[in-house]
Amino acid sequence: LRSLITAAGVTVMQATPSLWQAVVADSEGELAGVRALVGGEALPGELARTLVSRTAAVTNLYGPTETTIWSTAAEVHADATGVSSIGRPIANTQVYILDTALSPVPAGVPGELYIAGDGLARGYLDRPDLTAERFVADPFGVPGARMYRTGDLVRWSATGQLEYLSRIDDQVKVRGFRIELGEIESTLAAHPGIARAAAVVREDRPGDKRLVGYVVAAPGAVLDPQALRAHAAAALPEYMVPATVMVLDALPLTPNGKLDRRALPAPEFTANATGRAPRTAREKQLCELFAEVLGVERVSIDDNFFELGGHSLLATRLISRVRSVLDVELGIRALFDAPTVAGLVERLDTADPDDSFRVLLPLRTTGTAAPLFCVHPLGSLAWAYEGLADRLGPDIPVYGLQGRGLLEPQRRPESVAEMAADYVARIRAVQPSGPYRLLGWSFGGNVAHEMAVQLEEQGERVSLLALVDAGVTYAVGPDGSVVEHETLETLLQSLGYKAGDVVGDAFGTDTGAGRLVRADVIEFLRGARADWREGDEARIDALVEAARNNERILGAFTPRRSAARVLYFAADPAGSDDGTAADKWLPYAGGGVVRHTVPYEHDAMMSPGSLSSIVPVVAAALRGED
Repeated sequence: LRSLITAAGVTVMQATPSLWQAVVADSEGELAGVRALVGGEALPGELARTLVSRTAAVTNLYGPTETTIWSTAAEVHADATGVSSIGRPIANTQVYILDTALSPVPAGVPGELYIAGDGLARGYLDRPDLTAERFVADPFGVPGARMYRTGDLVRWSATGQLEYLSRIDDQVKVRGFRIELGEIESTLAAHPGIARAAAVVREDRPGDKRLVGYVVAAPGAVLDPQALRAHAAAALPEYMVPATVMVLDALPLTPNGKLDRRALPAPEFTANATGRAPRTAREKQLCELFAEVLGVERVSIDDNFFELGGHSLLATRLISRVRSVLDVELGIRALFDAPTVAGLVERLDTADPDDSFRVLLPLRTTGTAAPLFCVHPLGSLAWAYEGLADRLGPDIPVYGLQGRGLLEPQRRPESVAEMAADYVARIRAVQPSGPYRLLGWSFGGNVAHEMAVQLEEQGERVSLLALVDAGVTYAVGPDGSVVEHETLETLLQSLGYKAGDVVGDAFGTDTGAGRLVRADVIEFLRGARADWREGDEARIDALVEAARNNERILGAFTPRRSAARVLYFAADPAGSDDGTAADKWLPYAGGGVVRHTVPYEHDAMMSPGSLSSIVPVVAAALRGED
């Protein structure tokens, strides 16, 4: 192709990104006068920058065959990133980004792309069923008009450009978490040594879904799969980090030049060839249990459980096997802190399964900066802040504060002020003097604010007071059933399940409008978890009762004035820009209130998508930036 370009004096060429990758490799000026048109696949940022540097101009084109044939176009510039803009619609074309109810979504919110206009085909030949599914009525056009449902996930940028994210069917669920494969691919592709990247979910063992990354090295680059996992872990929450990353010479392609996901090879989970063999009988037993749960042939005492494909649900399975075989009660936190046999064996006799429920929950203890202390929402657990800790980076220690009533039901606080005093004493044991950095979500925002007041009364300064959609009240019935439902739903999410796993044909008759109750959740967990213990039933009771107590003391709480500035994050899924909730804090914030809107529901404020909006603002505030 490069020879043909030179010989024929070609000035315009259109190809898929996969073909362009081959054309630009080792090119020596043949493309200098060529206008490059790219389409058919998402344009990776690295390829976009390479094309801009070697061609006269680059245009990213988008359009399904059903719209004959391009629908949008975008000029590509040197600062192109991994999220490729597909521009704006061409003449006589209309595009809509809609939710599942066919309503337009606000700028920045992902939705499915629909296309209408003069280029739209009539349908599929002799396929009325498929035509009816994909060519649907256009509610925004003239009577009888239709639009094409692309199956592509996109969003509007702040400047009115369309940004392609992924295929709708790339949106998968692994262990209860909703995952965009395109986000993983973009993160891997941002590594300077990677030319191309792909991610898939594989189920090579029944019931064991794992994320796998595949990459092709850039010319001259030497890639270390473990270093690539670390690169992904620095930008993604734990559940989105690939279990392994495989380096390939090239990604397999279909005859049309697109990525052939079915032809990607099975992952290889191999133990460290230089790792030490077990030295004691207990180490040998642990190595055998690691290998059994992970489905690998052998494990050394230096192999990392999570780097061999382990994840949170496999971790609970390992804990159960350790209990059965070694008769040792081990908390899952011990495995996260010491994920090798060599590290874990030292904790077998000292690990405390209650560690994950104590008042002060260390989410990350490393780092040289002052800690960030995060107060639990209504349900009393601070586990939801793990994603926040992951994304803030390794230099910031992060601690969660959890309800004392989880382990000591007889010591539930009688007021928000009493709870705040307890938490202030705990954080001062970690950080004796300020300035302090506090964050609270929902109910936890009220507690964090009272903590700030009490710290100031003790002569300390609070440099960050972040309230995440705080001040939300709950419409609780006489039996507190809403609080119970929401608390149990949070617990299920933290264990990798969802409410729908419980509320269904088996349990739906007595729950009332699909509402979770303790008996159903306990019955479900007994059948779903091999590590269920009698004490877990008491733990669930303690969670629900702690939440009910929190709801009660919140109803009697009136904030006091703090000298700190409040950084407020408002849940705003409809894009209404309503400042009522943030304005509530103005009389109690001596430093004023700075409001940021987040296009997600209140209950999703710690989800990966929401954290993409929250973390950059919090990180800037922690650096002392406005």
